[in-house]
Amino acid sequence: MENIVITIAHTLFIKQIPFCLYRFPFETKFNIAIDENYLPHSPKETFWLAPFYNKSDDENIFLSVLSDEFLNEKFLHQLQQLPQSTTTINYDIPKETTREEYNKSFDAYIKNIQSGKIHKAILSRVLYENKPENFDVFECFKQLATSYQNTFVHISLHSKSGIWLGATPELLIKKTDTNIAIMALAGTQAKNNSGNYTWRQKEIQEHIMVGKHIEEVAEKFHCTLIEKIEPHTVQAAYVVHLKTDYVYKENINFNLKNFLHALHPTPAIGGLPIKESIECILQNETYDRKYYCGFIGTTNFSTQADLYINLRCMQIGENKIAIYVGGGITASSNVDEEWKETELKSKTMLAIIHAA
Repeated sequence: MENIVITIAHTLFIKQIPFCLYRFPFETKFNIAIDENYLPHSPKETFWLAPFYNKSDDENIFLSVLSDEFLNEKFLHQLQQLPQSTTTINYDIPKETTREEYNKSFDAYIKNIQSGKIHKAILSRVLYENKPENFDVFECFKQLATSYQNTFVHISLHSKSGIWLGATPELLIKKTDTNIAIMALAGTQAKNNSGNYTWRQKEIQEHIMVGKHIEEVAEKFHCTLIEKIEPHTVQAAYVVHLKTDYVYKENINFNLKNFLHALHPTPAIGGLPIKESIECILQNETYDRKYYCGFIGTTNFSTQADLYINLRCMQIGENKIAIYVGGGITASSNVDEEWKETELKSKTMLAIIHAA
């Protein structure tokens, strides 16, 4: 089945028909969502790509999940007979962040922290890589899927968002019936050979902020805590993170969209306080994040949701590839350490680009 799904996605890519090819963590099965106009059955489940900020000019992207029964040669043949889409894919990518720009943004963040306006905010940047000759986005996707089994892996094409690939380790929310799983993933350091890690107060505080936000949102929506797995170290490619897992039971009047609106952006990708940290990001980052640090995944908007933060991702331009990376800035942050952390995080995508 893997080959037919890849072939269907490749056909849609050539014809520039919107789609997302994806795989959930620890699964082997590839799934695909397509423009509803091309769906051969009534819509059942929705693929959702949301921008970082809900007031962004960038639109939410919605596609329809293709049922497994149509992952066959007959449907592929139907797609192959379709004319080329007349919609032009957007290859525009934000400009690369210079070290000077990053330092200036860092200083502005620290001033906001020292004034007491914010406690923490994520500072991100864009890193350029030349697109290798004969670069194949599907080989890149398959390399991501093979290399990072514990991530949500995806490649998407849409005229409004462009072409994105990624392998994100961070779950935003997994909802099954009345249970809700949420992950706090914050605090980063380089992976070492020993597997033994000591976490500094800075990283611990970053992590606590994220967990506190999750707990406050769950309380606001009257969700009941079923399980909390205390902070533990998890590996994500070239780095390790602190992670806490939560499982809640929803209340009888639970509304998924309202809950997501309150939960996202979490302090892991925005900061604290939420409103003021996002203002700091919008004013001082030198580019528009678009779908970086937004969320991505599937839902039926009621009983099911499997949504992930769009981290460890890249956007494909005409000749360049934009890699998005960031880290949490607090009062104890050091600009050189933070820059080095973004370099470490960029290796996940850089390695795959050249392996493909």
